[in-house]
Amino acid sequence: MSAFDRSWRPTLFALAVATGLYVYLWGWFGKDLPNYLVPWFEHIRATGPIAAFAHPFGNYTPPYLYLLATATLAAPLADPISLIKLLSIAGTFALVAAVWRLLAALDVMHPGRKAMIVFALPTVVLNAGLLGQCDAIWAAASVMALAAAVKRHHAMMLAWCGLALAIKLQPAFSAPIILALLIGRRVPFRLWPIAPAAFVTAMLPAWLLGWPAADLATIYLHQADWSPLLSLNAPNIWVIAQALPLVGDLPLSGLAIAAATGASAWLIARFSWRAPEREQLLAAALLVTLITVGLLPRMHERYFFLADILALVLAFVRNDRHSWRIAGLVQLASLAGLLAYLSGVTALAVLGALPMIAATLLLGRQFLVSPANDNGLPLNPFRAYPA
Repeated sequence: MSAFDRSWRPTLFALAVATGLYVYLWGWFGKDLPNYLVPWFEHIRATGPIAAFAHPFGNYTPPYLYLLATATLAAPLADPISLIKLLSIAGTFALVAAVWRLLAALDVMHPGRKAMIVFALPTVVLNAGLLGQCDAIWAAASVMALAAAVKRHHAMMLAWCGLALAIKLQPAFSAPIILALLIGRRVPFRLWPIAPAAFVTAMLPAWLLGWPAADLATIYLHQADWSPLLSLNAPNIWVIAQALPLVGDLPLSGLAIAAATGASAWLIARFSWRAPEREQLLAAALLVTLITVGLLPRMHERYFFLADILALVLAFVRNDRHSWRIAGLVQLASLAGLLAYLSGVTALAVLGALPMIAATLLLGRQFLVSPANDNGLPLNPFRAYPA
């Protein structure tokens, strides 16, 4: 066997295991599928893929519902749950392609081969193969935005950001790095409206078919989960706080929002002062995602999904023990949150918070440097630096 063939062994093995898991999980599903996605599917099927958008239905934005409407055309061939899962797997292939594009933009060797590993990530397998969720679709758009940012294609970066936000609200968690790039790179103000324009364009077909504009403008407010819980199985600091005696009963939501807002402001200031480039940009995007989801209240178990992907990509780019340790910790923590949701054992999310916090601290250490330090090395207070 040639060296080339042997180099494919890890990827092929991972894909074979992942395919087996997808097949095994096909007959299982989470509660969101029968409670939300299947009823929306049946509504579209009964009303028609175009007429269904004459009135609001569901609490997802229209871009995902357009895809769901397309899937209903294959309804005579398979059951709704299978078609919804196939749509999620198609989104996963789109995510693999986006990661391929990002790795190529960063000049990583064999980007396609490495990108395929995304398909086998445990949290990705569970997201599409078990839950039938659309997280891979908005994450693909977010990764494409980062690839455009690496290439300094700012118009495309903003367009992808707008599209990602039109699919789900979660891309807002990485918004501080995008805003920092716009400021730090002095991107012309005339380009800034591209993101909201892309968002509006994605909503336009539904509005033209009769969906009220007011409802489209406030759809994320309708999605809001007003649970009193500080963490909804997200493996962050608040799932630990709410598990502690006495502390868990305190009204800490205001403190959590203030902490997340303050941290976001610091991140924007830090990265706009000296805008990161290439792999540092990737690391900064990962750190922003980890900190915002780690500090915001009422986060769900799936909200670290983009961090799972970016941590793996960073490990591929740097290929050092430190980066692989971070990627492993993030994946372990995110998987623990998913298992907590599936099993109802919140203690799993509490345990998962520990490696997630550790990964955040390990990654954050490299950015605790002076923006004026061109080498990007941690400052030593006992060493004299040139003026």
